[in-house]
Amino acid sequence: DAAGTATRMPDGSEAWPGWEDCAVPPARLGAYLRDFRALLAEHGLRGTPYGHFGDGCIHVRVDFDLITEAGVARFRRFSEEAAGLVVAHGGSLSGEHGDGQARAELLPRMYGDGLVALFGRFKDLWDPDGGLNPGMLVRPARLDEGLRFSVLPKRPVDVEFGYPQDGGDFAGAVRRCVGVAKCRTTETSGAGVMCPSFRATGEEAHSTRGRARLLHEMLAGEIVTDGWRSTEVRDALDLCLSCKGCRSDCPVGVDMATYKAEFLHHHYRGRLRPAAHYAMGRLPRWLRLARPFARPLNALARVRP
Repeated sequence: DAAGTATRMPDGSEAWPGWEDCAVPPARLGAYLRDFRALLAEHGLRGTPYGHFGDGCIHVRVDFDLITEAGVARFRRFSEEAAGLVVAHGGSLSGEHGDGQARAELLPRMYGDGLVALFGRFKDLWDPDGGLNPGMLVRPARLDEGLRFSVLPKRPVDVEFGYPQDGGDFAGAVRRCVGVAKCRTTETSGAGVMCPSFRATGEEAHSTRGRARLLHEMLAGEIVTDGWRSTEVRDALDLCLSCKGCRSDCPVGVDMATYKAEFLHHHYRGRLRPAAHYAMGRLPRWLRLARPFARPLNALARVRP
């Protein structure tokens, strides 16, 4: 749960794994952490480190602003300086995971330009057309290029629910999902209840994470292009029971029941809904209308064949 819980600071603000997984010799860990915290303070950032201190490998969630241009620029400056700090302490930019786009641009600081160029020559021998994982380690994309949130709306979309814990921003609510995948468990013996539709189908689209990702794509408008009228999002939400299991079990409090209600409100606005929506959604009204017939109906129900 730490990977999810650490994405929220104590005041509820967002934090991200933009600087993650570096490692230094354990004997240098104390000095490195002091310098790292000083670097955070210098850039006006906060971070929650956790994990593998005995091995000198640090995971940390930092409250980067990955939405605005100024925030992304600060993210880049911090990453460049943090890479230099790790190297100065004799460490590695990646302790237990891969480098990928997040760190590949910084590898020359650790290996030197000559060795990184040799990586490229070796890859070109086996992949002359550059089709295998392009833009990652060899001739990498910029670390601040193609960030996940850069395609989201710059202003909050009009919504019906308040989303007070996310600043009234539906996109902020959807951003809560960071892919921990606790919703993908099939274990039924514990206390957790998330996510019943995934347990039944085994399909990513019917997990809390899959639905959150589809809502993200809907807001981005690149893959899911018809917004609130999207049939892909509607179908993924169809099996959601609105049980709010994710609200209690998800370490970052994704509330898919609320997101589903929000989506369906916009999806069917000005249009006829399926008959089941009227039958079940207006059940209190139907019960009030049936109240005068309660006695005879109950008496009839007690009649044996």
